[in-house]
Amino acid sequence: MEHHSLTIVEASRLIRGGKLSPVDLLESILQRIEVLEPKVEAWVTLDPHGARAAAEKMADEAGQGKIRGPLHGIPVGLKDIYNTAGLRTTMGSQLYASHVPEGDAEVVKRLREAGAVVVGKTETTEFAYLDPAPTRNPWNLGHTPGGSSSGSAAAVSSLMVPLAFGSQTGGSTIRPASYCGVVGVKPTYDLISREGIFPLAWSLDHVGLFTRTVEDAALALDVVAGTQTSRVLKAPPPRVGVPKEFYVRVAYDEVKQGFDAALRRLEGRGAEVVEMKLPASFKAVHDAHRVIMAVEAAAVHEKSFKQKMAGYRQNIRGYVASGLLVPATSYLQAQRVRRRFTGEMLAAMEGLDCVLTPSTTSPAPQGLSSTGDAAFNSPWSLTGFPTITVPSGLSSQRLPLGVQLTAPPFEEARLMGVARWCESVLGPIGSPEMQVEQGA
Repeated sequence: MEHHSLTIVEASRLIRGGKLSPVDLLESILQRIEVLEPKVEAWVTLDPHGARAAAEKMADEAGQGKIRGPLHGIPVGLKDIYNTAGLRTTMGSQLYASHVPEGDAEVVKRLREAGAVVVGKTETTEFAYLDPAPTRNPWNLGHTPGGSSSGSAAAVSSLMVPLAFGSQTGGSTIRPASYCGVVGVKPTYDLISREGIFPLAWSLDHVGLFTRTVEDAALALDVVAGTQTSRVLKAPPPRVGVPKEFYVRVAYDEVKQGFDAALRRLEGRGAEVVEMKLPASFKAVHDAHRVIMAVEAAAVHEKSFKQKMAGYRQNIRGYVASGLLVPATSYLQAQRVRRRFTGEMLAAMEGLDCVLTPSTTSPAPQGLSSTGDAAFNSPWSLTGFPTITVPSGLSSQRLPLGVQLTAPPFEEARLMGVARWCESVLGPIGSPEMQVEQGA
């Protein structure tokens, strides 16, 4: 097995046992990037010099028996809205093309302290909104990888790194993870520090992460959030709530068929599937999310926007402009919808291990002009509930499909345990490796 194809768990075990040097692991990763990056375009800035220095230090420590933890020597990618000391951070915008932060974001500090090796910065849509990055979907280069965490999802999917970080304000972690056939996690709001990460909307922004397995995701979450989810990944067949009225109205036929097939497999292995009713407040959820996000994005950009409007791309320019026009009363009404829906959903989830829906409304759309629809993701960004997507199959065009699991706040241990069980039942969907290397 090539080193670049190792999961975090596999690589960590080998490093800890003295059978793999972090230097050799990094070199395999860098060679992989050199081959695939011209096709996938997952990276905006690579730092091979800094990464090699960090890998050599981790190799020296490992040789002395000093292992910092499960991410010791593990290569990682960071969405280009995370501050990285001395390394360019552009937010996907020409306005920040030469911006070099003096310090690291809090997540980056924790990763470095844990021994992770920062390979570089992954592509993002401009200011983590809708104007697309150049990144392509490794499963089919003619399709979007999703956004806004486009590069992070594609880098993990194409085996360029085993771990990458992104963010989610609407669906920017779960959606690209599903489109690219990997595991994506959006933890509870504020469980992971957002200090040093450029905001889109303060009360909706979440740190997100991408791996190839649930176990890897649990290890990474433990490091950056201080949780212990990796110790409790065994779970019995769960009791899951399925809001059929939600996904039947919105999902494409192929997604509905794939989701129903996944449900049958889960039920066949002992899961109890309960059709659940969504509260009346759900009808206003997507509108409330849009209002809050627009107003807060406008507040983030107000000063810069007035001075440098021409430097903003079309989608983010229109969004900020519209947010500046929203009355304060509309923002407050949207927040009232948010509070009501959060409370009603908590009541509706009683007695369930999690809520289960498709991860996306469709497989990854063709072309790079759209990053996809966040309809299944934004309700949980609004409430701040933790979510995870697990690959569940392939479409007729061999594009990944996924299932999204949602739990109450700070129930990451429960969520990850159920996700691991679902992963074991649904099984692997394979790798996009051949499609990427053939330039399909």
